[in-house]
Amino acid sequence: MNANILISIYFSTLFLIAANILFAVLKKYKILMGSGLLTIISALTSVVLIFVQSGHLPMSGTFEKMQNIVLIVILLGLYYDFRNRKKDFVSYEYWFVAIVFQALVLFDEMKTDQFYYMYDIVWVKLFFQFRLISVAILAFAFSQYLTALRLKTGSEEKARVVLRAGNFTLLGAIIFLCGEFSGSVWAQLGYGDAWRWSKNFFFSGGMFLLSLLGSHLSPSWLKSVNTKIYLSMIPVLVIIILFLI
Repeated sequence: MNANILISIYFSTLFLIAANILFAVLKKYKILMGSGLLTIISALTSVVLIFVQSGHLPMSGTFEKMQNIVLIVILLGLYYDFRNRKKDFVSYEYWFVAIVFQALVLFDEMKTDQFYYMYDIVWVKLFFQFRLISVAILAFAFSQYLTALRLKTGSEEKARVVLRAGNFTLLGAIIFLCGEFSGSVWAQLGYGDAWRWSKNFFFSGGMFLLSLLGSHLSPSWLKSVNTKIYLSMIPVLVIIILFLI
């Protein structure tokens, strides 16, 4: 029964995100804010039910991971939209990012990973949670870059959104590094000095370096604001793709 309820909540969240995209396109911003709050409740319910059914926070498996990421992206997006509620501006691009992550579940089994002994280890929990949070933050940063592209060049709002996207890119890198540190402690305690470098660690290192690339672009490449946005978006998009594959 719990599994059926969880799947129903998943489709509820998917439907609400799709509706929010429609409201955004039609510029029904007041309806969008109300519907957005319902989406948060639905997404949060999904994460809570995952915990109840599996005995742990969303950690691994496509279904669990996407629910965690979608919730964080929506929370961040609505927070900044609420702050801008008195302005004629809504950064609705994060809804498009959210629906992509939510729709990915349709290509995988809609079930949770059952509890096993390693989830009791604190470092294991930190490793998975930091990694998921970092990807969610980077996904939000990507949506902010998309928002900035449609804003008028030279406007104060465009500059603010670009700065926000850059800050969240850096924050995502820091949190990702915290996850890698947690993973290294876990590996050291679990396997000692015998564990070796693998393709997973290679991808992890690449993700961290790419996330910093956007913060260290050559000034000569940044004469155009839109050029800066495109160059900053590329490494973030590569990180998200690497995570998904």
